[in-house]
Amino acid sequence: MMTPQNQISNLRRNKAAFETSAERAATRLIQLGFGEPTTESLAPEGFSASGPAYEAVLSGHVEGLDNETDIAMGATLEAIILADLRPPYFIADNQIMITGNYDEVALLNAHKATLEVECLKVGRVDLFNHRLPYAGTGWLITDDIVVTNRHVAEVFARTLLGGQYDFRPDRFGQPLRVETNTYQQNKTNPPADYRPMRVIEVLFMARPGEPDFAFLRVDNEADISPIDLAVARAEVDQPIAAVGYPAADPNRNDANLMDDLFSSTYNVKRFSPGLCTGYTPDGHTLFADYTTLGGNSGSIVLDIATQKAVALHFAGVFEETNFAVPADLVWAAMREVRAVHANASVSIPPTQVANAESFSDRNGYSPEFLGDGDLRVDYPGMDQATKDDIAPVSDDTNGILKYTHFSVIQSISRRLPMLTAVNIDGGKAIRLKRKGNWRLDGRIDNSHQVGNELYRHNPLDRGHMVRRMDPGWGDSKAEAQQGEIDTFHYTNSAPQHKLLNQRDWVGLEDYILEASRTRDFKVSVMTGPVFRDNDKTLRKQPGAEDVQIPEHFWKIAAMVDTDTGELSATGYLLTHGELIADLTEAAFVLGEYKTYQVKLSRISAVTGFDFSHLETKDPMNANSESTFGEAVFEVVGPESLRL
Repeated sequence: MMTPQNQISNLRRNKAAFETSAERAATRLIQLGFGEPTTESLAPEGFSASGPAYEAVLSGHVEGLDNETDIAMGATLEAIILADLRPPYFIADNQIMITGNYDEVALLNAHKATLEVECLKVGRVDLFNHRLPYAGTGWLITDDIVVTNRHVAEVFARTLLGGQYDFRPDRFGQPLRVETNTYQQNKTNPPADYRPMRVIEVLFMARPGEPDFAFLRVDNEADISPIDLAVARAEVDQPIAAVGYPAADPNRNDANLMDDLFSSTYNVKRFSPGLCTGYTPDGHTLFADYTTLGGNSGSIVLDIATQKAVALHFAGVFEETNFAVPADLVWAAMREVRAVHANASVSIPPTQVANAESFSDRNGYSPEFLGDGDLRVDYPGMDQATKDDIAPVSDDTNGILKYTHFSVIQSISRRLPMLTAVNIDGGKAIRLKRKGNWRLDGRIDNSHQVGNELYRHNPLDRGHMVRRMDPGWGDSKAEAQQGEIDTFHYTNSAPQHKLLNQRDWVGLEDYILEASRTRDFKVSVMTGPVFRDNDKTLRKQPGAEDVQIPEHFWKIAAMVDTDTGELSATGYLLTHGELIADLTEAAFVLGEYKTYQVKLSRISAVTGFDFSHLETKDPMNANSESTFGEAVFEVVGPESLRL
């Protein structure tokens, strides 16, 4: 980043303009109430436009900045001088209203007509029935896609489950109407047939911590051509310009100075020339000294000589420095987004289906794996509605899909597993390389399951309900390998967002399995999603539009206590707190997804299954004391578990 001294040094080469600015700065300092400047040559009676006062003004107050003295005066001096040489020109009737006399003016005039053509492709992102009239600036990067900042798009759009996007509601509860209007200019009326570019879809918004950009699909009825992106990055000291819509921002800037520099006129298109002043070490941010305000977010940064886009403006410090995303990063992201959406319109090939006869030797989950009698871990009870929702299975009258060491019960209405049950024998576990391709199960109707069409072009992961390694055990490598391969059936998959925190969830079984109190390192585990009527569906997901995405998951782990020889069954919920809000202080719990150990009765309540046959085996059932006032514990490590 350039220092104030370096910025002023760059400007000093424009001698005539600098002298005019320095004289104006001295007068303005007094008008702004700073009193007599501390440098003697700036005293009102001693000031002379023909003398050496300009250099004294400059050196005295820049030195003041270095010494942390006269900071307010020095900063104001710098702002005024920079503003004279970095003016935010009006654009009116699609023309750049160039004034002044300094080096860049000749360059601007030489390319004025071509620059004006490119400026026409930049619009104000207008909002209707919203508390704000507009959110920022955007410009055409392809025939029907406008690029802007993520923080601009977040004003009117929100991220849905699955990484898709939706418009926020307006004042009347309807999706916001958003337009990109290129004719929001000073004292300019658009042609009678002009139609702003309506935003019809939010294609992408970068996550926090990523370069600040977003892509919007627009209708572009006016058939405006996109702006070309520069092949090479801007060099330091290369003349550039930001084109956008600065908005009044008196809370962060000197209101009088801001009104003076912007002629008290805001929210209209401006052309702000300046220089590229450098890059961050990682190359992800370009620095520049053009003049901007808040509404400039999303502005295009043009190379004045070639009229091509070199960056996307996203932030700035008034009259000090600006920050922009280099165009090559924007274009790389645009290629990925276009590829995803292009592929989304292509027909999806059918998912591979495993032959029903190939499962004839599968033994499935065994309730007596840990022992018989009181050590049995049976399937839960079900009401009639749940039983009616079980998908028919060709080789089992009870609707149980048997695999190697585990079983699945599939839901007709949700097309997802409602319950999985696995026996894990840690003493016979065999470490294997990942092997397996996702397939449908030929023993149930294809309409009762969902394949890859649910997971294409979104951040949803195929969440193994039975972990790949859990059934990977046996008396032979072949048996263990078959157990792992069997987990790659879509009947064992429930969609989970890739940002869902499963760290504690994944490590939970490992700890229980390896605990010294677990007899023979054996555990029986049941897992499933929590189906709720208000679970959301994905928008524009061909072949899976009807699939509701579960937001919460449950797990029950049962083992035999080595010391007592008795069965211990513990229950867990992966939730952001909603499922246990009535048991706790909701304000404390609601938030990011976490794993909680809960009573089995709580899992029965949220799933509709009846686990009462195991409740007497639940160590939480014997103790209702906890920091929440009831038996609910956040799992943050092994020490949190009540086994």
